[in-house]
Amino acid sequence: MTEVYRRMLNDDGYDSPEKCRERRRRRIEMRRLAAGGSPQPMNPQISKEKKQAAGGESSSSTSTEGKRVVEMACGFPVAEPVFGSMSVSGRSREMEDAVSVRINFFQPEVNRRRPVHLFGVFDGHGGAHVAALCRERMHVLIEEELAREDVTRLRSESGDGGAEWEEMWRGVMKRSYERMDEVAMGTCACGSMGFECGCHPMQMALGGSTAVVAVLSPEHIIVANCGDSRAALSRGGRAIPLSVDHKPDRSDELARIEAAGGRVIFLNGARVEGILAMSRAIGNLL
Repeated sequence: MTEVYRRMLNDDGYDSPEKCRERRRRRIEMRRLAAGGSPQPMNPQISKEKKQAAGGESSSSTSTEGKRVVEMACGFPVAEPVFGSMSVSGRSREMEDAVSVRINFFQPEVNRRRPVHLFGVFDGHGGAHVAALCRERMHVLIEEELAREDVTRLRSESGDGGAEWEEMWRGVMKRSYERMDEVAMGTCACGSMGFECGCHPMQMALGGSTAVVAVLSPEHIIVANCGDSRAALSRGGRAIPLSVDHKPDRSDELARIEAAGGRVIFLNGARVEGILAMSRAIGNLL
């Protein structure tokens, strides 16, 4: 995972011409890598040593195509996905966004002990603390919710991919997001839990984050979304949307906000209470 941070100003004013030239050179280099570069396969020996140190039961090797192949507890090899990420702060003085990549973060019974991978993008606002919390906690909550599912009942009623299976995933993701929201609502930017700090109340009220998460299994892609970050699938060079933005000017979202006693004010676009440009977020009191 690669995170690139760019600042437009330094503490004393505008950056020097030398820094601007260096920044331009790095941008050109990043474009070259994006156009023709490819991620390097992970070192299988290092990964194997880490698994053994952690008490895992998997072993790894590298296939002829360069993809890392892992022998999982399910008894057959599974190729790990190739991935990359980039974050640019733009004109912001602080990077408020976070990216979470968890390869083989869980081998649930509901997936017949085959690995699932998680990819998440969290676009923070009013500070970086909620996005950072989502990066560190979201996959843990999803793992806990998956572990609670009754696998015997699920397979006997619908099998993999049936209506009951789909409803199970909806419940897992919904409960995980609700629990993540509770954690974020009770955590201040200073790290204190339960409002046990002297920070200004507005610091808690304005801090939040979008959350779009994709869980990848060998047969399915499960996507959950809160806010206006997006997930898309590239198929034959065409982008297929996998999520729908939660925006205040959507008719259903506008009706929901007004029914809850809120307002949508059109100020440089539709905004909840004139502040938030998205109608749903993790950790927002608004």
